[in-house]
Amino acid sequence: MLARIHTDHKHILTLLRVLSGKAKSLREGKEVNLTLIRDVVHYLMQYADHSHHPMEDILYRHYLDKTGRDGEVSQLEREHERLRVSTEELLDTLGMILNDAVVPREKLIQDVEAFVEMQIRHLKYEEAKVLPLLEATFDEEDWKQVDRLVASKLVEDPLFGRASEQEFEDLRNYLADVED
Repeated sequence: MLARIHTDHKHILTLLRVLSGKAKSLREGKEVNLTLIRDVVHYLMQYADHSHHPMEDILYRHYLDKTGRDGEVSQLEREHERLRVSTEELLDTLGMILNDAVVPREKLIQDVEAFVEMQIRHLKYEEAKVLPLLEATFDEEDWKQVDRLVASKLVEDPLFGRASEQEFEDLRNYLADVED
């Protein structure tokens, strides 16, 4: 379970680097592929907000039930909700732009940069504080129980998974080109 979460985080960071690079290009006055940015944000909404974060929330609730202490994990469900709202808002802005609505370039740049910063801060917090705490607290029986609890949230990653969806084909090709 933790290996999957770490892998998801690595993939999300890859996409956040793409967004950061696109924001930098926008700041430099360059033209960027806004559809690519939208695809990254859409993936984060579809996979992170609807599968990855709910799966983590189940882990955190199990920790709270087991220990009765909230400590490092108390803010995570609230953070996940803020991330979800931020993702939806950025996706809405991108949709408006792609449908020819006028949105100031500086607003888009600031929104993308703030989105990336919020996401990275969240991932670092989970990696440095929460996941080590879960690893130190859960025993084999806890992991078995958590596996049963998260089974309904586990979906194949639509971008990085083996059975990748056609919907993200352009983004997958872009990532493959960047790696070459």
